[in-house]
Amino acid sequence: MSETTIAVLTIIAIIAGPLVALWIQRRTEENREKRQNKFLVFKTLMTYRATPLNYQYVQALNIIDVVFNAESQEEKAVRSAWGVLLDHLNVNKNQPDFTEKITALTATMLAAMGKCLGYDFGEVYLKRHAYVPEGHGKLEEEQNELRKLLLEMLRGNRRIPVAIFPDDFQPIVLPKGDLPPIKKVTD
Repeated sequence: MSETTIAVLTIIAIIAGPLVALWIQRRTEENREKRQNKFLVFKTLMTYRATPLNYQYVQALNIIDVVFNAESQEEKAVRSAWGVLLDHLNVNKNQPDFTEKITALTATMLAAMGKCLGYDFGEVYLKRHAYVPEGHGKLEEEQNELRKLLLEMLRGNRRIPVAIFPDDFQPIVLPKGDLPPIKKVTD
């Protein structure tokens, strides 16, 4: 090679090197951010899979199409599973096995997401390995019952029962002088 060719290649390398490095860094950061967003959706859905009425759970479902938007087979499988689940949620509300089907479709979708992110969760695991204390379910049922009764009352469909009781409670009178003196506590 001639000295002129080497000089031209050196100048090109000096100019292009930093630009290529910036481009590579930018791509790396974009990929990291995309993976973090996917993981956040997956983590939220896994966290609240036993309580699907949770607002964060619903928000995570609604952003699946935005976060898992690549044309890879794995991400297409996630979007497809989400589409089937969404269709079931919107169309099949009156079917007798509605809730069981939601659990199965959610497990399929979470398994696809997990595979996309490098996790290997089976659908049976995803269906059965979530903890919800019985007290949470009871609390939610009671809150729903209270809301229902309050709404009935506010709409004029229910009354609050009122009763008058005689005031025969005797006042409580403490005897004087029978109590020991109060001691002061000092440090």
